[in-house]
Amino acid sequence: MNSKPLTYDSLKTVLLYMEPSIRFLLSSRAPSITVTDRVVPLKINDFRIELHSIKINQNVYEYQVYQVDCKDKLPYKVSGYSRLNGRWNCNVDEFGIRDYINEADGMVPGNNGLRETNLFGEFDLKNIPTNKARLKKLKRRLSVERKRSNQLSNYRSAEKPSNNNNSIRDFIEIRHDDAQNTKEELELLKNGEMIHVTYRQGNSEPCVIERLEYTGGIHKAGESLMKFMFAKRGIILLNKLSIVSECRIRMPLDLKIMVKYLELVANVSSKVEMLKLIMDESSCDQLNINFDSEDTEELDQEFIGHFTILVVEGNNQLTLPFIQSLPNQTVEFKNLSVRFLQSDDFIILIRSWMETNKPLGTSFTFQTVIREPDVLHILERVLDEFEESRAGEQCVDIPMNNDTVLKISYGRRNGYSLMIKMDVVPLDY
Repeated sequence: MNSKPLTYDSLKTVLLYMEPSIRFLLSSRAPSITVTDRVVPLKINDFRIELHSIKINQNVYEYQVYQVDCKDKLPYKVSGYSRLNGRWNCNVDEFGIRDYINEADGMVPGNNGLRETNLFGEFDLKNIPTNKARLKKLKRRLSVERKRSNQLSNYRSAEKPSNNNNSIRDFIEIRHDDAQNTKEELELLKNGEMIHVTYRQGNSEPCVIERLEYTGGIHKAGESLMKFMFAKRGIILLNKLSIVSECRIRMPLDLKIMVKYLELVANVSSKVEMLKLIMDESSCDQLNINFDSEDTEELDQEFIGHFTILVVEGNNQLTLPFIQSLPNQTVEFKNLSVRFLQSDDFIILIRSWMETNKPLGTSFTFQTVIREPDVLHILERVLDEFEESRAGEQCVDIPMNNDTVLKISYGRRNGYSLMIKMDVVPLDY
């Protein structure tokens, strides 16, 4: 059977509809198609950057620090989530121990007067301002835990433990993962860390595709991985991009992406600054942001204004100035504090829409935890505040001009939670 190589145009068509992970592999194994591969736009349906992992459609690439020269010669993970204190840690010190101190700017975490867990996963609200005093308290706690560990290790029940007695097993499991090492063990662990880059498809078992010597800074592995995937390419077409990692990670500056649906979680402002360098804002459709209160005053209004739909969640204490400043035509607030809707700020927001004559189609939705009688009370107050308003079915209408009406209504989302909506609708809707 005779076979002919693909023509240039045929190869471009095949590459355009090929799964991204296969394109990465072919381009690295077959240099002859590398130039063509970089010219053809890369299509990705779901691109998700998580803590120490990158997900492209159903394929997940993860990078973690592993200890490889322990006594049993089997690697075990020392970065990431710790079950002992519920904390996430990126890097380790020279002995392979999670480096919480450097990540907390040189201070022992906790005991700062805030609701922050200490190294044992507890909320100790006592404010200890000096690191020396925090270390002293930590040493006392370690002494107690060491004695408890010895007691549990020496305990052997004569009877089979009941199903309800899980404390010993759970503690032993934590000890194996998170226990403090002795000086002799630390000598064995020193300088034995490597970064394992793994790959898995769907729910399959991950396999190691690369091992890198760990020299500090695990995020360099993630940046190198994205550089391998995306550097020197043309446009990358993303249906959905989610950046949910709290870690700060850089993307190749020569990257150019077009995104329809964008989701940003934590450190939103810094992620927006990064995306502005590489993102074509002409294709934007919906933006979901989940942020802390520090982000609200720093958000780039011009950037978020490129999205037709904006969904805001993660902070139920949003202020009136922030809500008024949003340029998007459709905005949905999830988990908003009911106090906003019951305060004068909600009335001020309605008046500002009337004064600025918001355009037809503008719609804000406030999803909150509220009872139906309280919703009715809010609508009754709107009726009292605006003389020209009139009551409708589950709504209040306020004429804006000869063509439009501001409709304040309420309903249920998915048949369960209540929401209040502000819609600019035609006069004869």
